[in-house]
Amino acid sequence: MQVAIDYLSESVFWPVTLLVVPPWSFVWSAVLGVVVWVVNRVRYPWCRDPSKMLGKTVIITGANKGIGLETARELVTRGATVVIACRSMVRGNVAKDDILKGLKGNVSGGAVELAYLDVSCMASVRKFATAFQGRKIDVLINNAAVADLPQQLTDEGLELTVATNHLGPFLLTHLLMPGLIKAGGRVINVASTGHHWIKKASELDLEGDMKFEFPRPLRTLEIYVVTKLMNVIFTMELHRKLRGTGVTTNCLHPGVVNTDIFDPMVSHVWYGIFIRLYVWAYAKTKSEGAQTSILVAASEDLKDVSGKYFEDCKESKPSPLSQDEGLAKKLWEISERLVQLQPHERTI
Repeated sequence: MQVAIDYLSESVFWPVTLLVVPPWSFVWSAVLGVVVWVVNRVRYPWCRDPSKMLGKTVIITGANKGIGLETARELVTRGATVVIACRSMVRGNVAKDDILKGLKGNVSGGAVELAYLDVSCMASVRKFATAFQGRKIDVLINNAAVADLPQQLTDEGLELTVATNHLGPFLLTHLLMPGLIKAGGRVINVASTGHHWIKKASELDLEGDMKFEFPRPLRTLEIYVVTKLMNVIFTMELHRKLRGTGVTTNCLHPGVVNTDIFDPMVSHVWYGIFIRLYVWAYAKTKSEGAQTSILVAASEDLKDVSGKYFEDCKESKPSPLSQDEGLAKKLWEISERLVQLQPHERTI
């Protein structure tokens, strides 16, 4: 897919095609798009597992919108107390009210809490975790992510996409681990099938502290897919380190989902309209994209399953590079250093 995107972005044939292709062909294209949309509504799987979550506490980062919100909505319906951890308290309150409105008449429904968290800022992660000291946590879903932002550093000197998608969840998982151990909980990392695009360890830029300050231009979604590989690698190493604790960890690909994660990419490339049309026809809805997260978080059948990668509500195969234990150890050590993990924070 990456090769195709790069090719289309550089191709001289698009302008010519727009001139010589008859207008009726675009009508047929629109019809085909509608057909694809309808077929995908039938094809995409739904979580049929009926497991309840009464009395369980679930923390979901970025749950004020997108698949995080839809995951929160379903888990609250199943009886969980869900903590929406997000940056925008305005959107967070709207999401909370929306979820609670849908609970009317559901006597077995759970509750919703709202807490500020900027997962790209390690100071914010630490402040957030402090509020949960001593509290039992049944599920942590590291869901928040950004894609295709311009390469830039945070005030803490970390690359922004890496901080949001990997380092923040890495630190948060450490800080919440006592509560997860108390509950025999689950850690779920929302990754992406894009992690398969990365074939070489050098692409993680571990020697450059994952800042991606290359002399060449960065490719479309380059840092994003690298961080998604980091999510899978982190999950596998976390699984090895958590053996015997009662805590499980898994990761998943939600599918290509029609959320605002595509907005930066659509807005700054000339072929953005074609990406938008592709997403409309092919991508999952937010509710469809949440189904695998719901399954892995709630299913009693998966309570002892750990170190796995899921896609479309079933176990799938991660990339060979994600299984490299030597690479995992190196990523872990560098991540500890970059988040400045303190002795008392080494809970894993």
